[in-house]
Amino acid sequence: MQIFVWFQLNGQLIWKWSKENPFIICILGIPITYGFWLTTKYGYVGFGNIWSVRLLGFATGMLTFPFITYWMLGESITLKTAISILLSICIMILQFI
Repeated sequence: MQIFVWFQLNGQLIWKWSKENPFIICILGIPITYGFWLTTKYGYVGFGNIWSVRLLGFATGMLTFPFITYWMLGESITLKTAISILLSICIMILQFI
C-alpha cells in the first residue's frame, strides 16, 4: 500500500497526466484507503494491538519511500536517510519479537 501511496502523491512529479488530473488521482485514494483499512484490520487481529500495526505501517513507509524516490526521481539516499532506514528496520524487528 505504501508503494501505491508514493505513486499517488508523487506521480505529479513524474507524469504530466498525473499532474493534470488530480481528480482521478484522488479517486485512486478510495481503493488505497480500503487496502490500508484491511491491513489495519488483519494486523490488529494478528498482533492483538494497534501500536504494532501503526509502527509497522510507519516503518514500511520509511523503507519504501527512499528507494522509490531514488529509483523514480534520482534523489540520493543521504546519511540521514540511511540512518532512518536502519531505525525503521529496528522498529520492524522489535514489533516481531
